[in-house]
Amino acid sequence: MSGSEDLERLQAEVDRLERENEKLRARNRRWMRIAGTDGLTGLPNKIFFSTALLPQIISSANADGQGFVCVMIAPDKLGDINEKYGREGGDQIVNELSKYLKENVEADEKLVHIDGANFVVIVPKGDQAQAKRRTRQIRAQVVSRHFECHGDAVTLTLSMGVTIQPAEPQGAGTKVKEVAEDLLKRMGVALDQAKKQGGDKIVEDFEADEA
Repeated sequence: MSGSEDLERLQAEVDRLERENEKLRARNRRWMRIAGTDGLTGLPNKIFFSTALLPQIISSANADGQGFVCVMIAPDKLGDINEKYGREGGDQIVNELSKYLKENVEADEKLVHIDGANFVVIVPKGDQAQAKRRTRQIRAQVVSRHFECHGDAVTLTLSMGVTIQPAEPQGAGTKVKEVAEDLLKRMGVALDQAKKQGGDKIVEDFEADEA
């Protein structure tokens, strides 16, 4: 057998092992999603948001008689980063952003990685003034720093969709699944509007004006 044939067989085996490793990584990500943890960022995921976190937040809000703020956050122009650095580069940026958001959420706030590049921050006992303050703080903090992608410094801007879930009277029988779906829809619509305006925007669904 020639040396070139040996190299071909070796390369074929390397390719096979890489495919097997990717299958194992995908399987691990699926199990982590089922367990309520996002495989890329290690943050709570959409399943955890809907089935565990939100019931707790709603219960506390109803008991205190105070609503809470939900903010959906996404980096702008992630497609350009994927095109320049590949999907791994985009994942690196999402992961770096998740770490930065985690470091900068306040003690009583909750951070969730909903899907793709979309994050949600929940601000308990929040009103419109609190929503405006925190969204502008988060946006300013992210814009003021550089994120690393394959050795390059990358500057990000954020689009945000904001809504408020009011408290309900005790014993009202809140349907958590419906509230979760409604919140995600309202935040998603507001986020899409922010992106359609060119990004680096905050759109609030509780009043007509936006940042």
